[in-house]
Amino acid sequence: MHEDDGAVETGGSCATRTRAVLFWSIVAALALIASSLLLVSREWGIGLALVIALAPVAPFVGMFLAIRRSMKRLDEMQRRMQLEALALCVVLASVVCVVVGQLQKIGVIGEQDLSMGWVAIAMSYIVSFLIVRTKYS
Repeated sequence: MHEDDGAVETGGSCATRTRAVLFWSIVAALALIASSLLLVSREWGIGLALVIALAPVAPFVGMFLAIRRSMKRLDEMQRRMQLEALALCVVLASVVCVVVGQLQKIGVIGEQDLSMGWVAIAMSYIVSFLIVRTKYS
């Protein structure tokens, strides 16, 4: 099957696809946390620090591929719900980023690690999907 023909693929259960996305999401989160904690010590040479800093990229790619495979198997309504959730997620995550940035400028909160911006996106997506799911149920 050609990946751009728009046909819904069959095979593999929803639970299996969900587990794959969850697995890669957890691995990516743990890799980012571990990498961040290791880099805080600043006792690494530049070569090793570079490897540690970029180590979370591989699990994030795995997560992206798992999500992509899962999305290809959704029906039209499920895809519409995902698209609406992603659109709302962009708005919510943008608001969170603006609020955090502005609060940093006036000294209400300290400087935040930019790599944790994905947390705002992930949480915004969860909230967005729950809103959209309620709309269609």
